[in-house]
Amino acid sequence: MRPIDLSKLRPFYMAAREGNITKAARKLNVTQPSLSELISDLEYNLKVQLFERLPRGVRLTPQGERLYLYARKVVEEHEAFEESFYEKEDNIRGELKIITYPFVGAEWLIPSLNKFIKNYPAVDIKIHLEPENINPAEADITLATYIPHQPHLIQKPLFSARTHLFASKDYLKRYGIPQTPEDLDNHRLITYRGNYYSTDRSINLLLHTGLKANEPLRKSKLEIDSLNGMMNAALQGYGIVELPNYQVVLNSGLEIVLPNIYGEDIMLYYIFLANRKNSKKLNKVYEYFLKSGIKL
Repeated sequence: MRPIDLSKLRPFYMAAREGNITKAARKLNVTQPSLSELISDLEYNLKVQLFERLPRGVRLTPQGERLYLYARKVVEEHEAFEESFYEKEDNIRGELKIITYPFVGAEWLIPSLNKFIKNYPAVDIKIHLEPENINPAEADITLATYIPHQPHLIQKPLFSARTHLFASKDYLKRYGIPQTPEDLDNHRLITYRGNYYSTDRSINLLLHTGLKANEPLRKSKLEIDSLNGMMNAALQGYGIVELPNYQVVLNSGLEIVLPNIYGEDIMLYYIFLANRKNSKKLNKVYEYFLKSGIKL
């Protein structure tokens, strides 16, 4: 039996997680050649190939996948223990990485952090805004909709919202106020690429509401993959838009159109790895968000 060098598990884990040696080396603050050499040494000592080298990265072999499952457990448990070992109840410090959606980050997270930054000056915050394909393993905290089939995650509810149809006063004055869902046929529609809100991605309130089963969907006048962009387009009078009833939208000056037509509830969750359930830092941040009183 060949022993596994524990000092090489974290570099291997980072390379496997990133799927790219250069990116992993940057995060580990080492050079790409030194990380490549370390992984080659690990492969040599274990007498197995851990990665397939690809033109734009690396991919785990079956043996590499086995080692990755073990390395992830060892690395994440070590980091969780190290954090809790040095933490003090009222003296949380260090780096705090947060991943969330662009609109949530810009319109809710940034304003919500004001008092937190003053109360905990020893915490350095890094925020990454990701419109889709969020990976909670890449951050301390993820603020997102529920991620199903992930027992290794703790997902605590923060707040919920639902979508409504909105338009500017100028637009409604120029084109008229829809009185029935069928009236949307004669209006300019602003939509997100695909469908941002519903678990059923084929459904979009603006494009399908009021149509019979055999009727073709309405077409967008403007399609954009940014909630900020959609809201600004509606404020410019470009058309009717579907947006969540976040406070920033309700205070924007946009008018709700067809108020009896609305989307499903959208719950935003506070998500982190289950092996960090005893982290004072993560629990303090969650308590802070619940008490901040700032609603999207």
